[in-house]
Amino acid sequence: MVEEHDDLAGELIRAVEILGDVLTVQSVRYALIGGLATSLRGRPRFTQDVDLLLDVPQIRLPMLLDELAQRGFSIDAGTVMREFVQHNFASFEFGSVRIDWIKPVLPLYARTITQASQVLWTEGHSVRVAQAEGLILTKMVAFRPQDQADIEALLIANRNEIDVGVIRQEWAAVAAGEDARTAWLEQAISRLVPSSN
Repeated sequence: MVEEHDDLAGELIRAVEILGDVLTVQSVRYALIGGLATSLRGRPRFTQDVDLLLDVPQIRLPMLLDELAQRGFSIDAGTVMREFVQHNFASFEFGSVRIDWIKPVLPLYARTITQASQVLWTEGHSVRVAQAEGLILTKMVAFRPQDQADIEALLIANRNEIDVGVIRQEWAAVAAGEDARTAWLEQAISRLVPSSN
């Protein structure tokens, strides 16, 4: 069992290395989000997938997918292109690691990509990681129990520098009809970032 976990961890590390390298070389705008990014910006937690916001012109998708396939990713290019273009979401694998691409269709996603910063991943490899504010916003969109726990962890870990004004502003732009989520967010901010009141 431990050996399986080590194999997965190795595949996960390598997948992020390759993705970061290829997306940088091809000048593709992206941001690592999800559990991995939360581990880097908040608290460590186990995850088995790589979630990326990805802003790439449709015309460049075939070349990008071809490069990733040559580097060891299992990709059905036609399916990935169709899903990404029509449904704004696509997934494929690197060994047993799932890779999820999300198109930045909401303004808060576009801001998350723009504000992402380079973080050293492994020796010689860096990756663009969403800032805590962007991670909180993407997790407010999904809002599963794990997302709520991650939001709280991000608020605690970044309480001295987090910009709750940006979070409130960006969330308000998409939060129509989401009064319960908004109330939950305000309560979490009040509890965990006392200086924000």
